[in-house]
Amino acid sequence: MVISGGPGSGKTTLLALLKQAGYDCFEEISREIINAGKAQGLENYFLADPMAFSRHLWEGRLEQYAAAKEGGINFYDRGLHDVTAYLRHTGVPNTAWENLLPAHGYDKVFLIPPVQQIYQQDQQRMESFDEAVRLHKALHATYAQYHRVIEVPFCSPQERLAFVLNHCNGE
Repeated sequence: MVISGGPGSGKTTLLALLKQAGYDCFEEISREIINAGKAQGLENYFLADPMAFSRHLWEGRLEQYAAAKEGGINFYDRGLHDVTAYLRHTGVPNTAWENLLPAHGYDKVFLIPPVQQIYQQDQQRMESFDEAVRLHKALHATYAQYHRVIEVPFCSPQERLAFVLNHCNGE
């Protein structure tokens, strides 16, 4: 199961609750890559070299995908499709990776839209709220090509948790 959406939508909070509930969760890896870029003097590694940044993401998310446990419920804080959506959004698509997406499907895709009331920029989340909304739309378009997208409503984190688990349990 993928939890995705625009920056600052509450994905990480939801994944933390899923982890507390005992589910296997793969964490977002982009912050590590952003910090590695900053250590090399790159203020915004993705904008400085979108392909190099994305290659690290792609490889890390492929490792996560391969590490998922068979027969269990696994949750990903973003998936492979996010990598291609971000590249396409910035005008530098990678068609080779896009061609691999059908072989890397997810059981369910939960998309959380960014919400102005909770959106905050920080050292790793540098996008404006408007940019976060545009990225969310790009993510929706990419995932919708391959999956049925389940939009997660804006509500409390506990209600979001219940919403996701109800969908995972077939309700």
